Amino acid sequence: MVDRYQVVLSIVAVAIMVLVPIVCVVLYDLLAGRWDEQFARWRASLSAAQERRRDLRLLRQQHGVPLEEVVANLRRLRAVVAEDAHRSAAHQLGNRLAYDRVLAQACDMLGVLHDLDKESGGLERDIERFRLEAELERVGVVISSRRYGQAA
Repeated sequence: MVDRYQVVLSIVAVAIMVLVPIVCVVLYDLLAGRWDEQFARWRASLSAAQERRRDLRLLRQQHGVPLEEVVANLRRLRAVVAEDAHRSAAHQLGNRLAYDRVLAQACDMLGVLHDLDKESGGLERDIERFRLEAELERVGVVISSRRYGQAA
């Protein structure tokens, strides 16, 4: 029969013989900085997961008009502005102001900085509209049905 004391001592001896070198190597690697990149990637993935959970929580608690509806209004108003040349000046101005308002709302929802709040007009305002349309297209909002390389 085997003595219980000898079994415990042999388990402790084997654990010391195996675990002490492993712990020494792990400590040396930590001090030498061999795991710094892995720790940085691990922290980045944790922060990305935390941000993803926060974004999902915010999407579930979203209030107001959905982005899809704002983009649909933007497309509709863009077509109206493009085809209102035969209308009165007041009607054209109203269409452009409505388009600017919806464009500013889409930019605010997506965090794109805009200058549509300023009192500007004419060519400066047209350039700002064009810039914002390009920025919205860059962040993934499809405003026009044109593909790259097609004529306007």
